[in-house]
Amino acid sequence: MAIKRRARSDRAKQKRKEKLLKTAWQLYKKNKGQMPTVLEIAAKAGLSKGTVYLYFKTKEEIFLQLYVHQLHEWFQHVDTALKNHSGPLSARQLAVVMTQFVIENPLLLKMGSIARGVLEEKTDERIVIETKMQVANLLEDCGRQINKKFPHVDISAGARLDLHIYALISGMWQLYAVSDRMRQQLLNSGITAFEPGFSESVIEAVATYIKGALQTPS
Repeated sequence: MAIKRRARSDRAKQKRKEKLLKTAWQLYKKNKGQMPTVLEIAAKAGLSKGTVYLYFKTKEEIFLQLYVHQLHEWFQHVDTALKNHSGPLSARQLAVVMTQFVIENPLLLKMGSIARGVLEEKTDERIVIETKMQVANLLEDCGRQINKKFPHVDISAGARLDLHIYALISGMWQLYAVSDRMRQQLLNSGITAFEPGFSESVIEAVATYIKGALQTPS
């Protein structure tokens, strides 16, 4: 009986933790990428600030968990797309699969751009390691799908491919992501190096990288 009570308690704790993360994500989106305070998260969830700290030590830990959750959503999108695709897969088709989610959900890229430089340095080392482990597991899962489509690429190589693609996407986003107003000002100034925009350019760049990375060894 004690085990059952503990199990119910664990489920309740996990449910509340998920509620807090869902609330934080809603506020994060509403604030267009500005992380809400713990007090704001608690108020929106109908809980006390102290209750939030029972589940997360810092605001930064909440952010990292949101970041991992969005990475999971991205990899889940890729996984589903690869499973549903029948027949051969070209480099460009794989590039579209790998980039579609992040093009439609740019907050993931904004989160990634600050996760290392700002947050990890302020977060307990144990939390950072746990976060990295979760990301590594996601990469390995995605690597398995790459291996199924391209058998000459083993799972580890597939995971590295995914990581490199994300790094490429993230780097390009930081260079290309400007407001429509700023883009027009650049064009008016004769600066065309950032045209076409991010969506078109990132697919082309990722396709080029994939084509080279997936070449069958001679």
